[in-house]
Amino acid sequence: MNTPSFRRLIIGTAIVALAPALAMAGEAAAAKGLNRAQTGATDAITSPVKIVDGINADTAEYGAAGVVTGTVKGGFRAAAQLVTGAVSVGVGAVEVLASPLTKD
Repeated sequence: MNTPSFRRLIIGTAIVALAPALAMAGEAAAAKGLNRAQTGATDAITSPVKIVDGINADTAEYGAAGVVTGTVKGGFRAAAQLVTGAVSVGVGAVEVLASPLTKD
């Protein structure tokens, strides 16, 4: 019973039995990666709104000088959101591509 052909039969049977579970796990990981990429794209696209938000907040607090400070602070916030969004898109793309190899 412990012959090489018997071991191949057992291994082959185990692979066939586990294939559906592995395929479903890959689909879940791909969906997770796609969601991350979509969120990142949304963050990147909407990042200029941070500049306007900064101007509005600082103008309300500091008056006319708030236009300058709000632009600077909003610009930094927009850049940070853009970078975060771009990283999320990249990570999401890698998750989608690696989904057949992952269990989650």
